[in-house]
Amino acid sequence: MAYHPARAAAIVVLSALTALTAAGCASPDEDSSTDNRAGTGDRPGAEASAEPSPPGSPAEPSDGSPQDASGGADQEQPSGHNPSQDQDQDQDADDGAPWCAAESLSASLTPLSPGAGNRYAALVLTNTSDTACRTQGWPGLQLVTADGEEIPTTTVRDDSAGARPLTVEPGGSVHTQLHWTVVPSDADPATGCGPEPASLRVIPPDEYGATSAEWELGAVCGDGRIEALPLEAGEGPG
Repeated sequence: MAYHPARAAAIVVLSALTALTAAGCASPDEDSSTDNRAGTGDRPGAEASAEPSPPGSPAEPSDGSPQDASGGADQEQPSGHNPSQDQDQDQDADDGAPWCAAESLSASLTPLSPGAGNRYAALVLTNTSDTACRTQGWPGLQLVTADGEEIPTTTVRDDSAGARPLTVEPGGSVHTQLHWTVVPSDADPATGCGPEPASLRVIPPDEYGATSAEWELGAVCGDGRIEALPLEAGEGPG
């Protein structure tokens, strides 16, 4: 076959056009893939972590999972609790007052009449500041030894009474009733109910800091399980 320069040049041009067309079709797919990865969180900082709810917060859903309570105390709440009920209570609290912070409160414990294997105490929180504050719900609790070591503690929210918003005037108090057992269970060490607490750290609702009360009420069985009613106005029984 005779060689034709014009035909050879046309074949070269056609081949070059075909290669450019193929490259142009592939480029948009590569760019689109890169954009999709960035949009699904592969970009640094695309997914921000949520701020945890403070222990004892009245709107905090509690399903029995551990939560940090400024000392490792777990938080539990009986099944059937409806957090929205807490918000439907009478608005006794002054919405303009700040939440009661730990540094504005002092804590004390008053033993109540015991039952068979059961122990009760009134935990009283007193506003030691010169301004009113508000609170609502359940405090977080952490038992501590005399050496400052934390004892396993689980706070169980007793919701048989609804949580109410409360205003605590300077010098005023709110209280909750605590209940625990002194009968060893399978959750306790074979040697007994664990170390005897020397103090109780109390984390006010919607706060992370803690105030402390002396604990002279003996060991807490059930792996540190303490049931607590929601805070009420006044110093309570005792």
